[in-house]
Order: sequence, then structure tokens, then C-alpha cells
Amino acid sequence: MLLYLYRIISGEHMKKITIIIKDNSLIFKFRTNKPVGPNLLNTNVISNNELVFSDEYIKENTKLVSLFICDLFKERQIKEVIISNNELGLIVADILKKLPTIDKLTIIDDDNLSYSMCELIVKSRNIKALDCYGIPQFMIEKLDNHGIKVNSRNEVLFTSNFMAENNLTSFSKIYYKTSIRINDVLNKEDIEDIKTFLAINKYLKAIHFDKYSLDNINLIVELLKNAKVKNKVLQIHDDIDDTTDITGLRNLNKDLKKKYKIKISLVYSKDYLERNYLQQIIFTTLKICALIIFAIVASVCGYILYNNHVSETKINKIKDDIEEIMSDDTSNTHGTEDIINSYDKLREINQDIIGWLTVPGTNIDYPVVRTTDNSYYLTRNVYKEKDYNGWVFMDYRNSIDSFDDNTIIYAHNRFTSGVMFGSLPKLRKKDWLKKEENHFITFNSLYEEGTWEVFSIYEINVTSDYLLTNFLDAEERLDFYNMLAKRSEYDFKVELKENDKIITLSTCLDNNERFVVHAVLVQNNS
Repeated sequence: MLLYLYRIISGEHMKKITIIIKDNSLIFKFRTNKPVGPNLLNTNVISNNELVFSDEYIKENTKLVSLFICDLFKERQIKEVIISNNELGLIVADILKKLPTIDKLTIIDDDNLSYSMCELIVKSRNIKALDCYGIPQFMIEKLDNHGIKVNSRNEVLFTSNFMAENNLTSFSKIYYKTSIRINDVLNKEDIEDIKTFLAINKYLKAIHFDKYSLDNINLIVELLKNAKVKNKVLQIHDDIDDTTDITGLRNLNKDLKKKYKIKISLVYSKDYLERNYLQQIIFTTLKICALIIFAIVASVCGYILYNNHVSETKINKIKDDIEEIMSDDTSNTHGTEDIINSYDKLREINQDIIGWLTVPGTNIDYPVVRTTDNSYYLTRNVYKEKDYNGWVFMDYRNSIDSFDDNTIIYAHNRFTSGVMFGSLPKLRKKDWLKKEENHFITFNSLYEEGTWEVFSIYEINVTSDYLLTNFLDAEERLDFYNMLAKRSEYDFKVELKENDKIITLSTCLDNNERFVVHAVLVQNNS
């Protein structure tokens, strides 16, 4: 009986793929130039544990090869499929789809999972778990939505005690963690890492405090509120018998349970319960002094009002100075060469200036800068001075020579003062939407003048799936544009084409949400 099929096709352009059975695992890997014995050259039977095919043969005979692999899968009771890298995974993807349930798919190459491989795994519908080196957050969420649990081996090098004590060494561990422990006083690094954890994690159920600390509990509660995290249990593993503390926890629990569905409970030790079995109670909340809160709120509000006034005054002064410089420039502003000339004086101020953005119906009318990263202008203005307002800047991956498929521009949302992108959310208001002339954004680079028509506005949880700059082909580009259009809160009725170019404006709504605007290029005076 013919057990397995073997085919060797000569030619350096073809790749050999070895399929190996080891224990309960099926391993796919590219075959090296290992010599093949003469007894194997005249037969289709290799061994009971190894098959070799060319990549062309698999592509041309997927159905036949799949039948062999399926029989092998059932006979050997295979539980895990191991693939050497993303490239090979794409080649054998059609075979994987025809296999019975795969308990675990492992990609052993130390490289991030590709988007194409992620799509194929989702479409297979027979894979329960995935082990890979690294994977972006939006891909983990996509796989998780299809019931596929992900483990990434790439360690996230956090230095805080919180991350170390909770063994949060990889992105996937952060994403799937169901409970965390708080042991000691939280420092700044711990607090920042807890914020990061809450922004990424999707499965947290309980937070355990090994020691009772009012400061820690208050801090964690505030972080949960800011992250809009609900339906959690805070468990205090300490023998508290002070009536003041117990009453305070009870009051706090009532408030949190009603407003945020957060429950606080006390977990007493076995020894304590044996000594005080009548005192085992579930308590809630911490007592907060109204006068202290009022004083803090008043101080914060006063600081915000003063800071907004200073910020608005400073930014307006910068804009006035820039407009004066532009008005002194006698060159025309039509044509590529003249556009460059019109920016000469501005670039004497800052060589990072690469264009000008104007959004009708808002306060947005700024020169745009770009440097080698996306963090520098978060804390500096156009003069490169330290400024918590930052400035309007282009993604460092975008080209300044010509418009990319997706030109991305960021700025802080200073909504109280209205500077930077503080007025961008006005685009969702009826007064802005009903004026069609508002829908046309102007963004001119050093080399091109562009008018862009808004086709999508929306808010979204933190993700990078809309921050792609260029695409390999027209079909992928149009699929991306259509995805952005479907997210829109308002139907702009703009037709998108596969060769269009778009601009993306992105700003924060809070730590976990972004407000995004997309517009398509409708006039290009390059």
C-alpha cells in the first residue's frame, strides 16, 4: 500500500518542504540541501515519519496532499502543528484549513506574525491556540474574537515591580491576564505600567491586595475609573478589624458598586477566621473627606483654567508671528516651485516644517512639522521649545516629496483651550456637518497643494490598524479605504477609488480612545 507521496523537482527556483511527524506534532519546515539516498530516488515512499514536497507541487496538488495529511493527522492523533516561519505558513495554509481541529499552531521563527498569516489563521476556523514570537495588539484582538488564544514569546521589557511580580513578560500575557496582585507602595513606574496594562488587557476579573493600604486602593480605583474599566472585584487579603476602616470600605463599596460595578471584598486569613468567625464580612469602599475633595477639585480647576489661558495666549502669539512672516513673503503660491519658495522663511525658523494644514469650521490652521520619530513634537512647539501643547506633526514614515497612500497627521486634543487639534471633534457636530464647504480640508506640502474631502469621522479604542501609510496593490488599498468609510459616524456619500490618496487626522479623546478624521484627495496642484 502506498503510504506517502514524495516528489523531488530539480531547479534552484523551487523550494523543498519537509513534513515531519514527531510525537503528537506535525512539523512543516523548508528542507535544506541535505543529500537524498539513491534508494529514495526511485520510489514515492520516504518513511512513516517524513514526507518531502516542492512548494510548486503543494500549490498544484493541494487536495491530494491534504488527503494524505488528514489521514496522517487522524492516525497519529496529532494535537499540534509546527511551522518554521510565516512564508511557509502561507504556502501550506490551504492544507491547514482541511485538517481536523488543531489544538495548537506554533510558528517557531523569531519574527512577528504577518497580517496575511493572521487572516489565514482566522479563515481556517479549526485552530484553538496560536504560539508565535510577536504580534500587534489589533491582531491579538482579531484572533481572540474568533476564539483563538494567542501566546507571544517576545518579552516586553518592563522594569516596574508590578510587571515583575505579576509575570507580565509578554504582550499576550498582559492581554489575557485575569487577576493581578498589588503588594507594596506603588511608585511612578508601577502606576504607568498599570495604566498600560489596563489599556491592553481584556480579561481582568480581580485585583488582589496582599496588604491593606488606603492609598493603594484609592489609586487603583482612580486608574480603573480613568480607564473606564468596570465589573471588577478588589480583594483585600488582610485581617482588618478597625471599625473606622471597615465603615469606610463599606461606604466606598456602595458607591463603586452602584456607579462602576466594582466590588470590594475582604478575604480574612484562616487563623483570623478561627479566632473571629463572627466577624467575617464583605466590606465596601473608602471614606473620603468632602472638604479635601472640594479643595483638590477647586485647585485643579483653577490650575486648568490658568494653564489654558497661558497656552491659548502662547499659541496665538506663535500663529501671529508665523502669519506675519508669511505675509512678508512676496512670492506667489501657485505651482511646486512657488510652494517651496513660500515656505523659505518658515524653514529658516525650523527645517522640520513640511506643509500647512487648514480645517474649515475649526481653529486648525497651522504649519505642519515632521522629524525622525512620532514623539519629539508631542512636547515641543514649532520653535522646538519645550511646550506641553506640542505641535501638529506628520507621521515620520510619510514622505515629504509626494503624498503617500495615507498621509497621517497628529496633534494633542487641547479641547479646553481649543489649540492644536482641540477643535477637531467639532467635525461631529450638526452645525459643522450641514455646511458642505466645511468638508474640504486643505493640506499643502512643500511640493504639492492638496484639497481633501472628508469621508469618515469616528472615535475608536486605541489601535494602529488605521495608521498604515502605503499598500502593495490597489485591491488592498481600496479594502483599507472602505474599512475606514464603514466606521464613519456620518455618511458623507463620498465614492472612493482604488488609486485615491487620503489624509488621516488623529487625536486623543482620553487615554484609551482616539478621534479620527479621514479625507480623500480631490484636487492636487502638484
